[in-house]
Amino acid sequence: METHTTTQPHIADYVRPLAARKWLIILAVVLATGGVYALYAHKPNVYTVDTLVFVKDPGDPVTGVSSPQSTDRNVQNEASLLYSRETADAVARRINYRGTPQELLGRVSITSKPGEDFVDVAAQGRSAQEAATIANAFARQLVTLINGSVTLRVADALKLSQSQLAQLPRGPASQAQRANLSDQINRLELAAHVPTTVARQIDTALPPAGPSAPKPLRDALFAFILSLVGAIGVAYGLERFDRRLKSPDEVEDAYGSPLLAVLPHADDPAPTQDGEPLLAADFREPFRVLRTNIDLASLDAPPRTIVVSSAMPGEGKSTVVRNLALAFRETGRRVAVVDLDLRHPALAPLFGVAGGPGMTEVLRHDAELADVMLQIGAGMPALDELVRADAVGGTARNGANGRNGHVAGAAGVGLVLSGSRPANPAAVLASERVVQVLDDLRDHHDVVLIDSAPVLAVTDTVPLLRYADAALFVGRLGVTTRDTAKRLKEFLARVPDLNVLGVVANDLSRLEAGAYGYGYGYGYGSDGEPKLRRRRWERATERPKQTA
Repeated sequence: METHTTTQPHIADYVRPLAARKWLIILAVVLATGGVYALYAHKPNVYTVDTLVFVKDPGDPVTGVSSPQSTDRNVQNEASLLYSRETADAVARRINYRGTPQELLGRVSITSKPGEDFVDVAAQGRSAQEAATIANAFARQLVTLINGSVTLRVADALKLSQSQLAQLPRGPASQAQRANLSDQINRLELAAHVPTTVARQIDTALPPAGPSAPKPLRDALFAFILSLVGAIGVAYGLERFDRRLKSPDEVEDAYGSPLLAVLPHADDPAPTQDGEPLLAADFREPFRVLRTNIDLASLDAPPRTIVVSSAMPGEGKSTVVRNLALAFRETGRRVAVVDLDLRHPALAPLFGVAGGPGMTEVLRHDAELADVMLQIGAGMPALDELVRADAVGGTARNGANGRNGHVAGAAGVGLVLSGSRPANPAAVLASERVVQVLDDLRDHHDVVLIDSAPVLAVTDTVPLLRYADAALFVGRLGVTTRDTAKRLKEFLARVPDLNVLGVVANDLSRLEAGAYGYGYGYGYGSDGEPKLRRRRWERATERPKQTA
């Protein structure tokens, strides 16, 4: 029964979508922020000013009793009258406004809140003086309307009282009521002759010191925040639809094979020194881990012939072959590397050699294997250390090489190039002659690494998978998709007697390497040797001081 393990999310899982789409985020933020700033920076200035109108509660014209609800409603009704075309025409004529009355109304905002005695009149203008003029004109118009409405209410109440008095019969029965109406009429006549002021403008609106709009910096800041949040949301949204493998955990689950090593990103994955290939500093420990895991795959019979392949091109299988060969060689083992990717060979430049005759010529009997095999110089640090220690003690072996400390006669990595491209690579690799040549290499070497074509691209690799002791596959983070890994797993399940060692996750970024705990080199110097061991070697080789 297959079990699934749940892994805790890492910080890299949250940072990865942003790092992978950083240019999209930057572009969106820059365009939005710059566009909004340019748009508002070229807009004409708008000035805004407001003024307050105080509205006193006049009470009922007859009883003098005030009603807050009635007063609020009357004030709101009067304020609404200011938005009429008739009022706008009157104000436009008063201030000699050059635009249309409808445009003038669009520049005014009148607000009042229930329970408050103030009405706010705000106006906008193309200049500071125009804004103040419009605000003052509408405020005065509001005062005139409110005071005029009170006068009309008094006049209406006076007419009603006079009508009621005229309808009362004369006589003792209505004498008291006639007296009350007479007093009420006297008060209303007095109120009608005396101007009633219940609304007045508190302060005259003054021209503002600066424009209220546009504000390019403020608007650009809002655009920056909104575009940044939106771009981040889009990045996470795209991540959910991205089928590429991003983390080592995903690689192991997708391939259904053990994860043998995680290779960090290296700017130069195939460096050389004095013409000899060497492991990059970032690759030393990862490839030693890979070498150890391969050895531990079968302690009784470690695999000697290993096919290294990938699902699709561009996943780094040739680089893995090159560096794995150096990792095996540094332990003193005899290593042979064969480039059997006959369609797109890549090992020659990785080892720093020119192309030439190779496996194709050997298969056609145009050359012998010994003639086409190139001996690539490669160091063996583990044995070098022993030789140097013996040399310090005066017991250096006779075979020691004074230049680099290698054991005399020890060969480097044997490299067999692909040679010329055959017309039918798949048929060539399926021939019995390939088995004979590989058996010959196996008889004279401890490890034979075969660089083969991508499995899902062509069928060239199938015969090699059936021949080799084991197969190792490489997946490139950020390139290989889950669908590709699934297809590879299904394909390999149909290959009989196939021994898959595991998978290598290639090209892990430095950010994710730290987040996932795949950093290597703790306690090591820049050359990959333990610092303590190096200090001991330096003390051992230090010349004694001369004594008098």
